[in-house]
Amino acid sequence: MNIIQQQDKKENLSPQRVQEKADILETNLFKSIAKQTDPSKLQIKINRANFPDAVIHKALLQLMPRFNVKPRDYLLGLRDLLQKDIPSDKPEIFEKNLTDADETLYDDLNIISRKFEAIASKNELIIIVNGIPEIKSIHGEIAKSFFNHEESPGKLLKDGVINFKEINKYPIVNADDNLFYITHEKQGKQGISFDGKVIPVDEAKPFVIHTGPGIKKTDDPDETGKSRGYFLQALKTGVVALGRDEQRVVNSIDITEEVEVKKLDYSVGNVGSQYTCPIRMKVGVICNGFKIRVHGKVEATVVDGGEIITNNEAVITNAQSGSTVMALKDIHIDSATRSKIISESGTVTINRELIDSQLSSPRVVFEKSKGLITNNKIEAENLILTGLYFSGENIIHFGNTLFVEKENLIKSRENLKAEKLQFSNTEKLLMGKLQLDLKRMIKLTIADHDLVKLIKPIIIATNTMDFETIYKGMDLLEKSNNTKVVADVRKLFETLEKLPQSIKACEYKESGLNETMNEIDRKMSSMKLSIEGFLRRAATIKIFCGISGDKKIIEPDFMIESDDTENKFIKVTGTYSLYKGFEFVQ
Repeated sequence: MNIIQQQDKKENLSPQRVQEKADILETNLFKSIAKQTDPSKLQIKINRANFPDAVIHKALLQLMPRFNVKPRDYLLGLRDLLQKDIPSDKPEIFEKNLTDADETLYDDLNIISRKFEAIASKNELIIIVNGIPEIKSIHGEIAKSFFNHEESPGKLLKDGVINFKEINKYPIVNADDNLFYITHEKQGKQGISFDGKVIPVDEAKPFVIHTGPGIKKTDDPDETGKSRGYFLQALKTGVVALGRDEQRVVNSIDITEEVEVKKLDYSVGNVGSQYTCPIRMKVGVICNGFKIRVHGKVEATVVDGGEIITNNEAVITNAQSGSTVMALKDIHIDSATRSKIISESGTVTINRELIDSQLSSPRVVFEKSKGLITNNKIEAENLILTGLYFSGENIIHFGNTLFVEKENLIKSRENLKAEKLQFSNTEKLLMGKLQLDLKRMIKLTIADHDLVKLIKPIIIATNTMDFETIYKGMDLLEKSNNTKVVADVRKLFETLEKLPQSIKACEYKESGLNETMNEIDRKMSSMKLSIEGFLRRAATIKIFCGISGDKKIIEPDFMIESDDTENKFIKVTGTYSLYKGFEFVQ
């Protein structure tokens, strides 16, 4: 809003001069209105000290019809207002509802849509024309995100495969986690501009997002029960897969427990290299130097020097030179060459061949009618190798892991016994020191006979080590005699109170170790080895039992060698018992 001022003022103006000044005032007022941004309100200011009433009337008569304000609606009231003798500290107001001849429609109702208002003071006139402000529509939207979706590249391709460059950029969520909070749309209302025209509003649009089977909607009602919006929540643990339109606006969401990649290389990157991903993986080829670390099952056609680590099972067709496959559970593999295969608690099943590789698992099985094993190191507790051709030198460590675990348990148990004995000895020493310090404390009664009634309950409670009574007595004693002798006795009591707890903790740990030891003895008693097949020329099988030696050269506990026969048939069984040790039958 602007205050329009003119410096040239005359009290008695000719009609021609009134017209000239009214034209100037009208132009300036129109420019002021054109700068205003609120379409529902017109407001102008006129300096009455610079413009006579006749000029103001003339200018408004020319200006107001341009905004559909007719003179009959305001002219007489404005004239009466300007003729009043208005105090400088108390403005006068004239108001009038404006009725349009063509009846403005608003919300399908015929209403008085606008209001004219004039506020006059001694030196100023303010003209206001009010329409009705529009109420803007509110579109439905993602009002809150509970994960970083802005940087997420996730989307599903037509074949259901995630298209991604680095799985670590993908949000990983747990079951029941909130993902988005989406508000409902609210339709706005049209307004009326100060010149009587309709101010339109957009049609309110809901936020449309397609949800997959891994997503659930949870309504969010207000206090009246009306829905304000809804949460999108994950039904399962996995990777958030988002779809976006051409403007990068999210239009679909789902949780996937399985990711499929044709080739793990530089175009994709490592999977779970920083954090273990809670997904299943299907991979065509894992290239040299690339890794997968996931919680779910991994299926791979070719591991070409890559690495797989999973807390589940792995199914591999072909592991090539330099590859590593580590699984908490079972591993199924057709062929492995110069690779490392490790199952922590499951079974490794070889379907076709194992060449120049290292294999470690509680149980190793090869039960096909025909297969090849060449130059391998195998560590197992239960080993079934049947229907095979053996070439080169194959080294088998039978039960090595269990014996190492048992040896470590024995050492831990011995350390616990030593620790418990140390606590017991310390307790005996401190009890002796306590007797001496209590005698020193009794001597305090010579100087203060009133201390007898405080010290006596403490001495009696010491017989049963009733620490609750002891500490209450010590509190009372310290208030009357807070000497070093009394402080030393309290410290001894505090230390002696903790020692039985430490001894019990050792006994509890020792009990746990004994249970683990019994479980290992059970596993050792159930160890079995079965080898059946053909030794090719110059082939050997060396079986090492128990803990592997640290020496560079060590004799195997059992060895099978080929002779000049091209294919020498062999059949060996082996067992272990706590009483007889290892026994082999060939």
